[in-house]
Amino acid sequence: MSPSGLPLLPDFAARLLEKWASRRIQHRGNETELDNRQLYILPTRHGMVFFIVLMINLVAAINYEISLGFMLVFLLAAIGFLSIIYTHINLNHLKASISNARAVFAGQDAEFPISLNSLKHKNHFSVILQNSNGKKISLDIRNDSNNIALLPIKTSQRGKLAINRFKIYSEYPLGLFHVWSWLELDAHCIVYPHPLSFNYRQHGSDSLAGSKATNESGYDDFSGIRKYQEGDPPNHLAWKAIARTGSLQTKHYSAEKNPDIVLSWYNLPDKMDTETRLSILCYQVIQNDAGGNRYGLVLPGLSIHPASGLHHRHQCLLALATFGSSGND
Repeated sequence: MSPSGLPLLPDFAARLLEKWASRRIQHRGNETELDNRQLYILPTRHGMVFFIVLMINLVAAINYEISLGFMLVFLLAAIGFLSIIYTHINLNHLKASISNARAVFAGQDAEFPISLNSLKHKNHFSVILQNSNGKKISLDIRNDSNNIALLPIKTSQRGKLAINRFKIYSEYPLGLFHVWSWLELDAHCIVYPHPLSFNYRQHGSDSLAGSKATNESGYDDFSGIRKYQEGDPPNHLAWKAIARTGSLQTKHYSAEKNPDIVLSWYNLPDKMDTETRLSILCYQVIQNDAGGNRYGLVLPGLSIHPASGLHHRHQCLLALATFGSSGND
């Protein structure tokens, strides 16, 4: 099989065929329907061996005038021709739709959800999806179930990744023929920068994180006794002070509260390149989100105010992923 995945074709012929077929591919947004116009079929290596053996048996039957030999050849030929029909039917009248992949970090696989369903309300078996890198996933399409396959696409750099043309094919039921089509569907994936840790002390920079004491109520350090207020925890009651004064008193504690953290492009060394800066800031976003801190992000031409939570995390990572795409590099 050629590097493009087409049987019995040299690579240059497969490229010419794919270039010709690309003019026939229908662009329909995020979904398409496979029909006769979009399907192509060729014999596999097993199919070629099958027909060569069939021809040898036919010549032998003619030469030796063996009636059972003719019967065997015609029976096998009928099976071969039926295999063409059933292999083609197995991929015909399928509807394929795609959704955007969940965001990933550079170097991870983006998994695009592809839904395959029959337009003729029947089952399709051993349907294979193959991405541009040759990675394959196989599934059986059942008429009575939701058929979703996750097509992995390797990522290498941050930004907005659009899915490339991919191949759908089948060799069911006998493996004698290879029927296929190429699909071009609209979907994308946000690729965050690859996280990279950075030791600020080794580079003479101040840490981006810090803490300071506040007068807010907490459970860290005892700071005195005050009058009881509604809602104070019962276990904070100062019983000795209550016995002495006769009025309700509670113990007051001061808490350590982390200040708002600003993750700034300008806190990094001047000679550091853009991608390294973004990777370090990506790591800092992940670490501060995991620690439950309130943090903000400062980039050239963009400032995100301190906050916390999943939405804020995605907002910061999205800014890092798309940095420079609008010409603000």
